[in-house]
Amino acid sequence: MEVKSSPHGRPRLLTTVTRGAVSTSEASERTKRRRRAEQKSMDAIICGGSDSAQLQAASNISVMPHGNQEQLLMDAGISRKSPQPGTALAIKADMQLPWSQLRKLKTWLREFGLRLESEQAIRRSIQDALPQYAAKEVPMLQKSGEISMVAAVYFPDLLAVVQHFLSMLDSKSMLTWHEGAIPSDEIWLKLGGDHGGGSFKLCLQIANVSHPNSLANTIPVCVFNGKDTPANLKTAIGLYGEQVTTLTKEVWHGKRLAVHLFGDYEYQTVNYGLSGSSGVHPCLHCHCTKRAMDLPRCEREERDSEPRSLQSLQTDYAKFKDSGAIISRAKHYHNVIREPILPVPVANSVVPALHLDLGIYSLLFDVFVRDVRALDALLVAKSASAPGDSERFAKLAALHEQHQQCVTAAAEKSQQAATLQQHLAYVALHSHEQGVTDNNAQDICSQIQAEWKSVSDDAARMTAEANNLLQQCQAAAKDKDLCGPCESAIEPVLQAHYIQRQAYHGGAFIGNHVHRALTPPVISALTTAPAAVIQQRCPQLLPDAKAIEKRHASLMTGYADCTSSFSHCNKVS
Repeated sequence: MEVKSSPHGRPRLLTTVTRGAVSTSEASERTKRRRRAEQKSMDAIICGGSDSAQLQAASNISVMPHGNQEQLLMDAGISRKSPQPGTALAIKADMQLPWSQLRKLKTWLREFGLRLESEQAIRRSIQDALPQYAAKEVPMLQKSGEISMVAAVYFPDLLAVVQHFLSMLDSKSMLTWHEGAIPSDEIWLKLGGDHGGGSFKLCLQIANVSHPNSLANTIPVCVFNGKDTPANLKTAIGLYGEQVTTLTKEVWHGKRLAVHLFGDYEYQTVNYGLSGSSGVHPCLHCHCTKRAMDLPRCEREERDSEPRSLQSLQTDYAKFKDSGAIISRAKHYHNVIREPILPVPVANSVVPALHLDLGIYSLLFDVFVRDVRALDALLVAKSASAPGDSERFAKLAALHEQHQQCVTAAAEKSQQAATLQQHLAYVALHSHEQGVTDNNAQDICSQIQAEWKSVSDDAARMTAEANNLLQQCQAAAKDKDLCGPCESAIEPVLQAHYIQRQAYHGGAFIGNHVHRALTPPVISALTTAPAAVIQQRCPQLLPDAKAIEKRHASLMTGYADCTSSFSHCNKVS
């Protein structure tokens, strides 16, 4: 029966509803079926049809809390496998997802009815799984040369971190001694860092696992936004100095902890207090000079082979400081201008094989290109068809050589200026920790500033000269083509073997490409390319081309044999 409550009101339907005598939890199956039929008819009346009633039921379920939804499905006997607690954290760690990508993945999984833990719960589980970490603001030297306060996040207790991860690996039977490569009574730890993406990361790796260099085995122990300058490293990771000494004396389950230092050569020289790889004594492991490195070992003086040690570094630094700490006189103290930051034994520094390959192969390649350009100049001189072509190309080759020399000299001066600026900040921030009085610190800073200004002016002058020579090269070349026919044959060989030079990083190579370039097929294809051009264009110059081919094939093959002796993951004898 329909009743209107007002002239314009909606129709009202009067009907009867059976009042339940018992609750559904106590009712029989017959009673439940009768109630379902009665509720279904009522929903169809309220919602305007059975289809609309189903949509309304779905809407009712969707607004329920997630826990109530899960309970409703369980009460209905509908099984749905839910992710276990910790699944989201495992996905993030195994897939190496940043938080932003994990949020997108969680949103996508919700479309299929899978709900992962909240981000707050994930972060809480991370805090529970890791040792306690801390954060503080510290003064840092910025790229602009200014000193500003920057946040640094770190683990205060390095030993607790090591013991935590060793216990975890041991509980999962993941520790290994690599078939005797690591002594059975030792645990090897690697401590090192690198700058990238605007921040510096000091990381810990436990070498007693199957893949010690993998990202999954890399544990950041200190992170800050800033360059890896001596002053910044001393400020941020200097707190681990005494802790590293403690680690080397620690014993875990009857096994001694041996700490090793890894990182690129620049980072290692900064850690041990050296002025850099451009000093008179650039070697990290001994007192050998640059000049002595060019001599066979049998012709070197005995003092050139004296090994460095933490004790010798401390002795040289004390002498350097007592003499006035003048950077230009660092060569008299084996180029030691600071005390070591992390006191890892020098013998335990890991050879940076990848960075050696990058630097040395780049030098070999540049020498090869220089010889090929000289060959191009001879080719143009022999086959010049237009008046002045030979002279123009000879001038272009000479300008190329001058430009390269000027760029190299400017880079060296710029490096010296950067070293002085970094040392100035180091003295300003840390001189009081080393017993230097304020007056002495001011005198040292004044000397460094004067030397820095002189070197900076030289670097600016050389850079301007290099830019001027580059403009002259471009003006001397036709159609801006700076490559001759022999040099132009090099790039297709690199592309054919999927080797690319980085356009925005001075034409530098990357590690995997260098390893590929040092294989016999690539060396052969690269060194024979100029001779093939000469064979077609000017056979009279074939002996010159063959001489270049033989020389550089020998150089590259020799270095390939050399790098294979240390660039591997086996034990070095």
